[in-house]
Amino acid sequence: MPLPHEFAALLLSVLAGLGVGSGGLFLIFLSAATSLQGETAVYCNLLFFIAAASSSAVIHLRSKRLDSPFLLRILLLGIPSALLGRAVSALLPSWITQIALGIFLVFSGIFSLIAAKKAKDTVSHP
Repeated sequence: MPLPHEFAALLLSVLAGLGVGSGGLFLIFLSAATSLQGETAVYCNLLFFIAAASSSAVIHLRSKRLDSPFLLRILLLGIPSALLGRAVSALLPSWITQIALGIFLVFSGIFSLIAAKKAKDTVSHP
């Protein structure tokens, strides 16, 4: 029988496969339900996200739901940006990066809700 942490990881992996932004949810879970400290929880979250996103990308590429040239451009910009972000975060105290992450998650959620409402309105009123 799966342990609660494994069940949470399984549930969040399924959500990630469906396109729900579950990486932030996993980080919240790691911070609240485990003894992992901030930076370690962030690294675990990144590994989780890489695994979930990679498997989802393969499935979507095979089913022709992803535009390969667009994906390549995103990767070419995303990888150096992630490395730059890591370098900058290494220079800052951890409390600043934790606050920045919290603010990002709040605004990301707000923008997701706004986008969902716009999409719903567009479908309702063509």
